[in-house]
Amino acid sequence: MKTKDDIRLTMKARRKQVSQERRRYTGQTIATKLTGGGKSKIELMTRALRVSIYLSTHEEIPTRYIARALWGAGKGVCVPAWSPFDQRYQLCELHPHMVLITGPFNIREPLEQVPVMAWDVDAFILPGLAFDKQGGRLGYGKGIYDEILFRANPRALKIGICYDWQILDDPLPLAPHDIRVDWVVSDRRAIDCKGGALE
Repeated sequence: MKTKDDIRLTMKARRKQVSQERRRYTGQTIATKLTGGGKSKIELMTRALRVSIYLSTHEEIPTRYIARALWGAGKGVCVPAWSPFDQRYQLCELHPHMVLITGPFNIREPLEQVPVMAWDVDAFILPGLAFDKQGGRLGYGKGIYDEILFRANPRALKIGICYDWQILDDPLPLAPHDIRVDWVVSDRRAIDCKGGALE
């Protein structure tokens, strides 16, 4: 069985080969699936009042299309940001015209931080290097989202977004404390990890 590090190396290498056009298309397609234009039954737009997304890096699927759709629907949007006081990532509000800076670990975040409690978030849009159909998620190994999700409402919707080739048929080698997602959404399908429905 491949280790977590083996899978991370493979996925990072393949992701680097994705063109900007493909990244943009994937970001737009996933945003449509998440915000009401697709056939999925996630119902993010009707059920969630506040949604946590991530500010994508150059190689990640762009999340700006998701943010725009959420703002357009009157939803609150928040993102992880480094808290020097707590020495960990916290959530803070994201508005359309906020100035962004590059924080620790080369992650963008708002210059002005307005804190949001993780417990008050209704849905989390999560990055990942690999997912499985049972909701397993393999992140970057820094534990940023593990800490945030540990403080979140257990009923909050957790949605991983990725390219379709990042969804593995075999279960990921996860630890008991790893938090699973409820849905995995790619440019081609939306997988209900609890109900087993593929769309």
